[in-house]
Amino acid sequence: MLRGNRWEDPVKKVLLILCFLFLIGMVIYSGFQIKVSVAREDRIGAFIHFAVCMICGFAFGMLFVMFCLRGAAENMIDTLMAPRKFRDRPAPLVSPVRALIKQERCDEAFERLKLLLEEYPDVPELRILNFDLLNGPLDRPDEAIRTAESYFIRPERVRSEDNAKLLLRYVGLARELGRENDAALLLAAELRRAGTGYTKLERQALGTTLKALRAGNAG
Repeated sequence: MLRGNRWEDPVKKVLLILCFLFLIGMVIYSGFQIKVSVAREDRIGAFIHFAVCMICGFAFGMLFVMFCLRGAAENMIDTLMAPRKFRDRPAPLVSPVRALIKQERCDEAFERLKLLLEEYPDVPELRILNFDLLNGPLDRPDEAIRTAESYFIRPERVRSEDNAKLLLRYVGLARELGRENDAALLLAAELRRAGTGYTKLERQALGTTLKALRAGNAG
């Protein structure tokens, strides 16, 4: 359970367990002292021990949610904060663009994509097509990097598995261009950001990629 929340350091695990045990012990001790104070008709003592019991119980609950149910909490936040898909607008018509790409009419496909992106800037499928054109047949990798970066700083996007796909494409290209540090910063910001809608498996994959980037930068 702790491993899934990145608490893989044995020292941190031990400290967290000791903290849990301390808080549980304080709750039990305070509960016992409340009974003793009530029996002695010590209202002030009973109130103090009750307050300690509540504070320790609250602290225990917060720590448990943060470190043991972090994935569930993140998914709940994502669900509450994520924007409505396309904001009730019809989905962009992508098939003509794909047809042009198949016909190797990439310049025409790129121009159509520019118009679609002006109307639908938060749709990741369009960004992926744009990224792949720039990084592929059009051979403009620097522009591909910029189109991905400009997307991930937007306040809202459509919730889709394409977000993770675009992010991993970006990281791969950034590595090729020697921009591992930029990729690590963007990836870390994405993992901290609420409302992105990444699944648990996607978060794990992105977390593993971030560790690899940081290890490479440190080396």
